[in-house]
Amino acid sequence: MTIFSKTSDRPGAKMVIMSDEQFLSVTPYLRYPDGDAAVEWLIRVLGFGPARVSRDGDGHWYEGDIAVGSARIAIGGGLTRPRSGYLIIGVPDADAVYRRIRDAGVEVDEPQDKPYGPRTVSVTDPWGTTWDFWQGEADY
Repeated sequence: MTIFSKTSDRPGAKMVIMSDEQFLSVTPYLRYPDGDAAVEWLIRVLGFGPARVSRDGDGHWYEGDIAVGSARIAIGGGLTRPRSGYLIIGVPDADAVYRRIRDAGVEVDEPQDKPYGPRTVSVTDPWGTTWDFWQGEADY
């Protein structure tokens, strides 16, 4: 494992970069009470998709995933207790994402320019997961 350190422009901040070539990817895994309802919302509001699904013997969502650009997010169904997560998705145009969410009838705050670099827009899905869309990179 190789570790690099970078000093940030912010006083007292330091970035540590760890590199290990054995890791090829990271796949977020989110659990929802109803995988079908969650995927319908993610497609309609955020424009993700297509989705793939494996169903149990009763036809309920068991495991699946949904495309987000060139990545995929795994979706598990059947969780009865609510949980929350926070995901950051890189986008070329945060304002376009804002308009898409707003036009889908979902309440969303206007995009913000963050002091650490990116222009962002954030929305929380009906199950408590926050989706934060970043245009540009953070400068930590």
